[in-house]
Amino acid sequence: MNFPVGEVIGKGSSPFDLMTEARKLNGSKFNGYIILAVRGNFIEEGALFFRDGEVIACAVECLASDKLIKGKEALEFFGNETKGVGFYQEVSLTKSQVDLILAFDEKLLAGEIDLKDIPRIIPSAFSRRFSGIEEQKNALDAYGLGDLK
Repeated sequence: MNFPVGEVIGKGSSPFDLMTEARKLNGSKFNGYIILAVRGNFIEEGALFFRDGEVIACAVECLASDKLIKGKEALEFFGNETKGVGFYQEVSLTKSQVDLILAFDEKLLAGEIDLKDIPRIIPSAFSRRFSGIEEQKNALDAYGLGDLK
């Protein structure tokens, strides 16, 4: 996924508490996104977008299975990723940059998401949700980069 590079204002390892981060970003009227990468014998990447502190859009991608999910459907996948092993960054953008991202791809929009609904999308443990991912010896093999070992 390619989104504008802004200022990284927070980062950490995953699993992490999405509710705590969402409340913090809501309180500061954050504009930008949380980008999350989960690894194993595959790599999943997700982005959760905020505009004036409100969750408004989401996208999740798994290159090994050639899947990209956008909008409300992607929220459950993103919630699942917060329980996986990986890392996240909070990237600050201007409100105009967020608006431009959504103008170019309206399928990212997730509708009105209330913070109290976020715990419902977070499972107790990570589970691989993408079908069609073949077992690989490592993440490099999944992307045809096994020769780089």
